[in-house]
Amino acid sequence: MALSTAKHGKFYKTSGSGADKVSTKDLADVTASWALDKAEGCKTLLGDPFLGPLVYQLQQMQDEIDYLRTEISSNKNKVSMTLGTSGSTALAGDTALLALGTSGSTALAGDTRLPAFTADDTSVLNTTKSTAITLGNFTTTVSGKTTTYSLPITVTETTVVTGKKGSTTTLTKAGAITLT
Repeated sequence: MALSTAKHGKFYKTSGSGADKVSTKDLADVTASWALDKAEGCKTLLGDPFLGPLVYQLQQMQDEIDYLRTEISSNKNKVSMTLGTSGSTALAGDTALLALGTSGSTALAGDTRLPAFTADDTSVLNTTKSTAITLGNFTTTVSGKTTTYSLPITVTETTVVTGKKGSTTTLTKAGAITLT
């Protein structure tokens, strides 16, 4: 999901020569004033009946930005995902689906076809279940003002039972993940 366009702009610039460039003296003065008030818990600013509520709201936004930075930082280098939480779920909790890239700083090219994924389960005596998931090519369909995106998916489960009553069964289901 792409970020929306920013709705804010700079109050001032520190470089260039336009009318919005702050003078070095003004920036030094306000920096010193801020440092003095901050050292006292922003007593002067928070005590002002007009500026106090603004400083309070700015702190709330800063806390929210710090929280978002933490979330982004903890998620930006993930290169794989895991499905399931235990051996009784669709995939064992330690079964990685696929890694999208070769390291935390690389990703697959946009035209890279995803390989089929296979998970094996041998938790039942004399039985092996194998589930293969194959993704097709992502397609786009435009109808009037509506754009629909589809990703074909085929899931095949093969169960092999060994022993006196050995058998093999295969179940295949196909569909598409549709996004609008």
